[in-house]
Amino acid sequence: MCLAVPGKVKRIEENFAYFDFDNKEYRADISLAPEVKVNDWILMHDGRALSKISQKEAKENLEFIKTHEEMADHEHY
Repeated sequence: MCLAVPGKVKRIEENFAYFDFDNKEYRADISLAPEVKVNDWILMHDGRALSKISQKEAKENLEFIKTHEEMADHEHY
């Protein structure tokens, strides 16, 4: 399954925004979302910021990811 993850931008260097997700730092190309600034929330997939999102959307996405990770941990194949 492909998943886009939210992150709060900590810094920007050239065309890249840096943010933390799941205790790791990620880098996202912001060419598709040039309006992104430090402290904005972004939705990142495959190394690219797809869009700037609201904090509410970010929190909803994070909760969705957490819930589905917990469900996957309890599934047996």
